[in-house]
Amino acid sequence: MKKLYAIVILLLASLLISSNAVAVDEHWEAARDVVAETTEQVIALMEDRSLLEDENRTRLQSEVESIVTPVIDFYGFGRGVMGRFARTATEDELQRFADILKTTLIRTYSMAVSEFSVREYSITPPRAPSPQPDMQVVNVQLTSTAGKTYNILYYMRNIDNEWKLVNVAVEGINIRLTFQNQFADMYQRARSVSGVIDGWEERVAQTVAEVVEDVEG
Repeated sequence: MKKLYAIVILLLASLLISSNAVAVDEHWEAARDVVAETTEQVIALMEDRSLLEDENRTRLQSEVESIVTPVIDFYGFGRGVMGRFARTATEDELQRFADILKTTLIRTYSMAVSEFSVREYSITPPRAPSPQPDMQVVNVQLTSTAGKTYNILYYMRNIDNEWKLVNVAVEGINIRLTFQNQFADMYQRARSVSGVIDGWEERVAQTVAEVVEDVEG
């Protein structure tokens, strides 16, 4: 779980993306533009050094929430993580899990903004248009100040004329699938969706504070 959230920090920190990619397809461009707009907002946030002070952590999380909430489909992401268990989950459980994912990812992203350092980043345009115009992949290469380079694939979906992040793969590791396997493993012990959700929140609380150190190391 600790390693898993280290990966999440990398993918969230890598939203700091260059917008100089070559134009290839209007749908892909639209998806990329959402990421580029988010980039400008995050860069502006990072320039406010007062937000990195301990007493301003709550304010930082609030600022991060206002930036990432419009671009991540937390509800759809949560259903994907639940996998087959989503079919038996109640609407309350689906929404509660989406809210937990949102809270923990925002907390993790806030830590990434304050701790993770990016040296350079770029976008590689796709070799061919997507066979599904409403599904686009934005390929990002991110290099940390420690000299580590990561290849990240953002899976974007057009939902009601808005491009939303629905999945990510980091260095070949599919985040939604990894979370899905984690959920299934926890279900074997909890024997209920509600039990997994309760346990998920507890495990995240125990591990997220340790993740940034791993990423920077």
